[in-house]
Amino acid sequence: MSSFSQGLSDNGLDIIRLQNDCVDLAIVPAVGGKILELIDRRSGRNWLWRNQHIPLARASRNADFNCDQDSGGWDEVLLSIRPGKIRSASDQFAAIPDHGDLVGCEWSVEKLRVTPAGDVVCEMTALGTSAPYRFRRRIRLPNGEPIVEFHYSLSNDGDDPLPCYWCAHALLAVEPDASIEIDGSPPLRVDDTTTQEYTDANSEQYWPNLLLRDGKSLDLSRSFPINDARRSFASKIFVRSPASGVASVLLGKKGAQLTFRFDPVELPWIGLWINNQAWSGCGSDPYMNLGFEPATSPYDCVNQAIENGAVPWLEAGAERRWSLSVELRA
Repeated sequence: MSSFSQGLSDNGLDIIRLQNDCVDLAIVPAVGGKILELIDRRSGRNWLWRNQHIPLARASRNADFNCDQDSGGWDEVLLSIRPGKIRSASDQFAAIPDHGDLVGCEWSVEKLRVTPAGDVVCEMTALGTSAPYRFRRRIRLPNGEPIVEFHYSLSNDGDDPLPCYWCAHALLAVEPDASIEIDGSPPLRVDDTTTQEYTDANSEQYWPNLLLRDGKSLDLSRSFPINDARRSFASKIFVRSPASGVASVLLGKKGAQLTFRFDPVELPWIGLWINNQAWSGCGSDPYMNLGFEPATSPYDCVNQAIENGAVPWLEAGAERRWSLSVELRA
């Protein structure tokens, strides 16, 4: 049965919960609109990773992302992942914080309802701080289906063009048997990696292989672990979206699967943050997680994207819309 509810977390933050027969979704408006839980009710599995070392805290633009805001879940990244700057026509610069504007602001809930057809709908809005814009996210749980639909819009309310740099920032809880399925052998670029034997960054690379200096390669589709459970590995990869617009994460032993679907013209890249116990930003022991990030650009920093002509622009007064969905298989 479809429903929604509102309550308080242990530390007094409002949590919105959306449910149908298959999916249980928890959202925290005051923490950058974060999706805290994406639970398959048939198995009880929460697909979203949680950082047990960082408690939920009210969003703040001046917070340190790695130490204060990287609590896990699904965030929306707008304008840049790494800190950056955007310049207006009058040569004024606006600083973009780590992981963008949206994680550091409180979102407004515009609509929360169950439709006559039994679908659960939650519409939320956030306003820009680095630039004048309005960001909207509409989440829909179709009645009785193991699917979550995301519909987005970005309105440029300023006088200058705005780089339409966006990615979903879904941190997934993975296990040593996890695999990533992306159709074909699309090109990829490495944005950052801890793998010292990685070959020249200018070499051509194709999914799923990461070429090494010794001529061997790592199979990125099976990164947890990569052939050796003792090997630690962390890398940020951008893969060209396949023509099908379909990509999945699978857990082999348990048979669970999470499938993303989107328009590859709207979202031409998939960012993958693959962390096999090699990185922690908060001073804890390194952990294991997977960032799955359909994106408009193949760079973590908007300035690099602009320099390489790799980000679309939104003219003053214009609006851009896009969408994606995820399907849960138990």
